[in-house]
Amino acid sequence: MQAILRGLLASTALCAIAGPAFAQLASEPRDVITITGGRAPGALGADRPVSTISREEIDAAGFSRIGEALVFETFVTGSEFNEDPGTQNDTSGTSNVNLRGLGLGATLVLVNGQRQTVASVAADDGSSFVDFNALVPSLAVERVEVLRDGASPVYGADAVAGVINVITRDRFEGVEAFAEWRGPTEFSGSGAGYTLGAIAGRASGNWHITGAIEWFDRQGLEGFETPFAPGTGLSSLGSPGSYYILAPGGGFEVTNATGGPAPVLDPDCVAAGGRPLATGAQTAFGQIGSCGLDFGQFFSVLTDEERLSGFAALSGDFGDTRLAFRLAGNAQDVERGNSPSLPNLRFPVIPQTHPGNPFGRDVVWLGRPLGESAGAARREFEHRTWRAEASLEQDVQTMNRDWTLSADLTYSRNSLRATITDTLADNFNAALAGFGGADCPVRASGQGVAAGDPSQGCFFFNPFGSGVLVTDASDPRYNDPAVIDYIIGENIRNSHADLVTGEFTAATEALLTLPAGPVSAAFGVHLRRESLRVDHGDDFNADNFLFIVGGPDYSGARSAQAVFADAIIPVTQALRVQLAARHERQGDFSSTDPRIAAAFDLNDAITLRASWSRSYRAPSLHQEVSATTTLQSLTIGTQALFRPVRTVGNPDLDPERAQTFSAGLSARFAGISATLDGWRVRYEDLIVRESANAIIAADLADNGQFDDPRIELSPAGDVVLVRAAFVNAPRVDASGIDLALRGDPLDLAGGSLGWGVDASWIGEFTIVDPVLDREIDALGNRNFTNFARSVPDWRASAYLDWTSGAFGARAGVRHIAGYRNDEGAGSDVESWTVLDLQGRYTLDLAGAAVTVTAGALNITDESAPFVPTPLGYDTKVHDPRGRVAYVRVGAQF
Repeated sequence: MQAILRGLLASTALCAIAGPAFAQLASEPRDVITITGGRAPGALGADRPVSTISREEIDAAGFSRIGEALVFETFVTGSEFNEDPGTQNDTSGTSNVNLRGLGLGATLVLVNGQRQTVASVAADDGSSFVDFNALVPSLAVERVEVLRDGASPVYGADAVAGVINVITRDRFEGVEAFAEWRGPTEFSGSGAGYTLGAIAGRASGNWHITGAIEWFDRQGLEGFETPFAPGTGLSSLGSPGSYYILAPGGGFEVTNATGGPAPVLDPDCVAAGGRPLATGAQTAFGQIGSCGLDFGQFFSVLTDEERLSGFAALSGDFGDTRLAFRLAGNAQDVERGNSPSLPNLRFPVIPQTHPGNPFGRDVVWLGRPLGESAGAARREFEHRTWRAEASLEQDVQTMNRDWTLSADLTYSRNSLRATITDTLADNFNAALAGFGGADCPVRASGQGVAAGDPSQGCFFFNPFGSGVLVTDASDPRYNDPAVIDYIIGENIRNSHADLVTGEFTAATEALLTLPAGPVSAAFGVHLRRESLRVDHGDDFNADNFLFIVGGPDYSGARSAQAVFADAIIPVTQALRVQLAARHERQGDFSSTDPRIAAAFDLNDAITLRASWSRSYRAPSLHQEVSATTTLQSLTIGTQALFRPVRTVGNPDLDPERAQTFSAGLSARFAGISATLDGWRVRYEDLIVRESANAIIAADLADNGQFDDPRIELSPAGDVVLVRAAFVNAPRVDASGIDLALRGDPLDLAGGSLGWGVDASWIGEFTIVDPVLDREIDALGNRNFTNFARSVPDWRASAYLDWTSGAFGARAGVRHIAGYRNDEGAGSDVESWTVLDLQGRYTLDLAGAAVTVTAGALNITDESAPFVPTPLGYDTKVHDPRGRVAYVRVGAQF
């Protein structure tokens, strides 16, 4: 932090010395506006660390939607915007933003200044978030404002790292439409998609109506179609599998050096499509080792996706009264690949009498029902999101002051229907005994039906290699399709999250007048109610699945009430002070949070600013009431294995608390606009789910044995389930610097050239892990073994944009620094730098301005740095698509 402050002081001193010169070069007037980060009118744009990203800038940078653009902002890291079945079990198709790397739930998301409901499904680490894919059509976005500062004193809970405010084009005039094709160039068309969109608006008297619609359709990109995913997700539990051979008198026929059981490969491992992983000698029962399966190739790098979104706004006025109504909806259907089937973590004993058993002994089966020859299983996700807003503003005069009274009412809902397939425990056990099949009248022996009697509709399930190889239906080793259908079941997860907010605000530009000018102020009341409900099928409720296990349904609801005040006080002509405070009660929690900020005009070109605020975040409903089981890649010994992790909500969590300090400047000189901000966050009582990897590592560190009761083992000692809890971590300390430069267009080659540079440096990211109970330097680390996410210390971007008449071209570069990988033996994750190029041409066609744009992200096709994950890269930092080309045709009427 001292280095940050020294850098800021040096920069401030330099600007102070050069200030008069800058003032001579640039003394342009600045707009007085109300910007994100305050309620009181009259703030200057230079007074707060707010980054504004317009829809035009998103298009010019080559991105297709808000979420994609935001995750590559330099001050964002650790978002979930790529597919990753290893860490995104139920969130496929969503996109979120992790400001500063402080957590998906630490950033408050607003639409037109009002809250949006969180997604009805949480991330694998238990974080609740707003889905940016579900907001409004891209053409309906006017701009996005990002406040990079704590803001609970202004907006309430969740605004710990900052605020993202999406502002819509309510008063658009005319008609605008576009069609776009976009996709990676290296995968024969897989991963490519089409987008069609249109917006129209017109005024009629005092009223204005705007409507927008957008349709998106994309073909998925599967892991086997890429050069990087196959081979990265290799499971030792394949089909056919491997076996512990039980000795007739007890114990095991084949053991390892420590006396424990050693697995023996299925004799038909290779012939039946398995991947032999020999780990020991040849024995009388076969080769010691595992028969593996490469599941990474079956995962989707990009999902099949179809999305339809719409937006409508009606606004008007009656004299001093202004009304606005907005409606938005989003329907998104997503399908992704999964491994052919999931392992059986009950590790059943198969008797020597089973017709497929080649060992002449009872054996413990280590495997899964279906292997690589079965192809990928498919998961489906149906996301539905609705939002309705009504707002009213009235200008009144009372007590000799002009006031603007506003009332806002918002309702939003996100729902999800998600499916997953897994093996049903009861049906599987019946099928092992020869009573599988929906038509079989009994489920066990001794009930008048012979095991494996096909005339009664009863079949054996044969998990051995012969079950894949035998095709003669009369052979008792044959796996009839009816028995496969019988043992594989489907869980359907239905969830919805609702949010209702009401807010009343009274604002005035002149509460009172001081010698330096009027004091502007705003006072308000905020009410909201949120609810969450998750329902599963009966088999899931009964823990009847062999890998995903199951869990109960859950639901919860709570209300919040708040009062707030905000004022901008002109201390002198050059010095403005913002004072804000908010008292909020949310469920059983309450918090009173103050903010003080100051802005000082050093001269006409330079404004210095600083702020301190206290923010909070209450536990999400999911963290309080959930009961979820997710599949995670865990490091167990020398292997990365998928295992279920069960987490139950904790009603005794404390709210998170944070103190945020920022100091910086905004300057304009010689045609250059510059902002420089240093920030520091002390985040206490951070709510995290205990890291399952940390639980395993801490347990093995004691004596090399599993004895933690949170780790559930099979009779043979294999990890089958890890139980984690939501807990309050002691703290996170983070600090860094943001820099942004923009240049006025310069005359060049018969046109004009604009440019910009952004850079963010994180100087500290220290956490205290609640499982390992020690302080960890998480900076420059992937943080696989703790609760933090990947935190590269540098991110930077720059662009050049040249226009000449109807022609335009843009070149951009994005850089993410390398960082350490703490998984297993560890390795460095390389830095990643990509070049983006775009060209555009605008012509007048039948009275319409038609713009044709063509370009590519990552024009040189730089691969995402390798990380030994099931997909081969860090899904929360890098883009795996390589070169992404796009062609866009837009028209304005």
